Amino acid sequence: MFSEIKWRFNLAIISSILLILLSAFQWSLVDIVTVFLMMPLFGAVWIFFLCCVVSSLTCLLKHKGIGLKSSAPIGIQVIAFLLVTYVPFTMLWLKADFILNKEQRELVVAQVLNGELKPNVSHNSSLINLGEEHSGLSRGGNDIVVENHAGLTYILFFTFRGLLDNYSGYLYVPSGGLPEKFRDLNEANSTEIKHVEDNWYLISHH
Repeated sequence: MFSEIKWRFNLAIISSILLILLSAFQWSLVDIVTVFLMMPLFGAVWIFFLCCVVSSLTCLLKHKGIGLKSSAPIGIQVIAFLLVTYVPFTMLWLKADFILNKEQRELVVAQVLNGELKPNVSHNSSLINLGEEHSGLSRGGNDIVVENHAGLTYILFFTFRGLLDNYSGYLYVPSGGLPEKFRDLNEANSTEIKHVEDNWYLISHH
């Protein structure tokens, strides 16, 4: 009996840790495994978690007379579910990404503005591939988007580079500029624009 509870407890621990880690680091993982593989990976982890929930409930009903030991597996999974539901992992990751990479991104902005960095992607004249010198500053290939509007330069660093027009990132907006000028963004065309600090906005387009 206790050996059965132990392996159900271990399954509850493993499935809960996998779910929490996937939720916490999904935006880092998607850059490694791609969007196409991330969806089935997420589905597989959730299916495993739910199967373990059924196992934990079975343990609780079967051995409810022995107290806390039988309820421990389902208790762990309830805590895990509450964490992935209510902890804003995405916003925490985005804030950390901005703080950790701000200095390097500002250096890239300066290099673009003074002409050191110029468009270098043959199929798109608005893209600059940052290469190994500035690796990790823009997700989905380390490309940044540079646009000029009314003599002002706007620069987008991707935090997520999805399919077609589905993307998000930190947008550098020059003094006197408006974030809406970049790619004609506005809230009416499914774009979210959030001011972060002077010259920087978080945008999400879907």
